[in-house]
Amino acid sequence: MGGFCLPSVFLILFTIGMSSAHSCKPQMLCPFGWESWGGSCYKLLEERLNWQDGRLKCLEMGGEMVAPSSSEENNYILSKTIDAMWINCNDLENEGQWDCASDNGGYMNWYLIQPNGGTRENCIVLAVTPKRGEWHDYPCSWLYQVICKDKEFMATQANLKQWRLLALCLTGHTLREIPTTNVRACATVCDYDPRCRSFNVLHFGTGERVCQLNNGTRYEADHTQFVKSNKSFTCIYGER
Repeated sequence: MGGFCLPSVFLILFTIGMSSAHSCKPQMLCPFGWESWGGSCYKLLEERLNWQDGRLKCLEMGGEMVAPSSSEENNYILSKTIDAMWINCNDLENEGQWDCASDNGGYMNWYLIQPNGGTRENCIVLAVTPKRGEWHDYPCSWLYQVICKDKEFMATQANLKQWRLLALCLTGHTLREIPTTNVRACATVCDYDPRCRSFNVLHFGTGERVCQLNNGTRYEADHTQFVKSNKSFTCIYGER
């Protein structure tokens, strides 16, 4: 493991302040298209679905329909909808005995006299109105948004020997930007994003580093898009 943490491009990495401790730190990632929050991954489904279809869709994607386990997670889910969101709680098997996702921990956030639908309303939505983020029992056949939840996974760290690193920066091809600690972390994220063809790591001299994932390489750009670092920032470019 010691050899893995001391890359052959050490002199280049040193210019952006990379330490061996950072290079060995496990990278926790979410699948492409999922959002990281609170140590888990979340994905909002585009289509409105009934409760059963939403639950199955999440399972097909390797996750589970979310059931908030705290007020903080409840508020996070609330921030993703403008109407209402199915959550993974129901009393389909035993009326009045609400069964939620395994990681829910018994958290509930009912609105006033809810639940009050009896056998007609056996699934729960997190509603925007009349009270923001409080829960209601509704008929499971109604159509609402769904958020799937999955665990973050530990990515296998990128092998920098597979990347050609240059003290230049590709512009005009950025897919997205994320904070990063070092070059290896940025390369790892690029490895796990199928759209990523190359990357830039920008260091602004204040300790802040930004990973830019690119949808192209220098061979697909004109010379004006492949620029050198200047006094205001240092940039490392990586491509396979």
